[in-house]
Amino acid sequence: MKLIYTLSIAFLSTLSVTYAQVGIGTNAPRAFFHVIPGQTVLFGADTSGGTGFKMIWYGTKGAFRAGGATYFSLSPGDQWNYDKVGYYSFASGSNTTASGTYSMAMGYRTVASAEATTALGYYTTASGAHSTALGAHVSTNGRVGSFIIGDASSNNPGTFSDNDHQFMARFAGGYKFFTTGEATIGVQLESNGNAWTTLSDSTRKENFRAVDGAAFLQKIAAMRLGSWNYKGQDAKTYRHYGPMAQDFFAAFGRDGVGTIGHDKAINQADFDGVNLIAIQALIQKVEKLEAENKALRTQNETFGRETASLRADVEAIKQLLNGTAGK
Repeated sequence: MKLIYTLSIAFLSTLSVTYAQVGIGTNAPRAFFHVIPGQTVLFGADTSGGTGFKMIWYGTKGAFRAGGATYFSLSPGDQWNYDKVGYYSFASGSNTTASGTYSMAMGYRTVASAEATTALGYYTTASGAHSTALGAHVSTNGRVGSFIIGDASSNNPGTFSDNDHQFMARFAGGYKFFTTGEATIGVQLESNGNAWTTLSDSTRKENFRAVDGAAFLQKIAAMRLGSWNYKGQDAKTYRHYGPMAQDFFAAFGRDGVGTIGHDKAINQADFDGVNLIAIQALIQKVEKLEAENKALRTQNETFGRETASLRADVEAIKQLLNGTAGK
């Protein structure tokens, strides 16, 4: 049965300018171009396979497509066919697929195949429900709630999420996080690095102040140190060693110039700094003890030589006395 639409044109006049509202399927258009609900609107090639530039509104699915499709070895260019379009989904670019409900795919050959997924970039796949894939050659690998982002340094098959509710990132050039507008303070993970590096350039520092290492040792000795777990964690699985932030702040939070940290968390760089100061104090203490021990050894050797000399003298005197007594 062929559906026949009615075309309505309403003229509105504002000053000397004339506008027209066009309605398809309605006698009362409510916009410049109004198509009644539940209908498919196509601009360009076609809705079933087919290559070329196109824009499609699937009224029965609340889904929108804009861009184009091409044929290639792994696909006939049918990513935007009705049966591969998710409800309330959005896709743009070339050969993108948004088949999941509430999904979005943008770029080139990106796939958002599960509910509430987002895939942006180049060859990215968001296949776990509520997951996101950004960049190039990355996939959430069916992992629920995961987020993965990657650079263009890797080719197919790329990098895959390996746990639910996980954040994963791949950047061969490293990472930098700045905490000032001038990009002078922050942390970085260098290319091929395996640990965060604190930006510690001496030319960026001021207000230097010497500290008493021996006093640091006394403060550390008085701290509550042991093992513990955070509230709500499984105590058999998630245990940690270390101090309490309140103790750390009370001991090292004020240096006479300003405040260092706060009583709810411990800055890793400050923690390392305290450890180095303590280690330096221990080194100085050990060096002092070694020097004293060396002096005692030298003194003991001197006493030993003097004792041996005295013993020789005593023995000589004994022999003289024995000889006199014999006569």
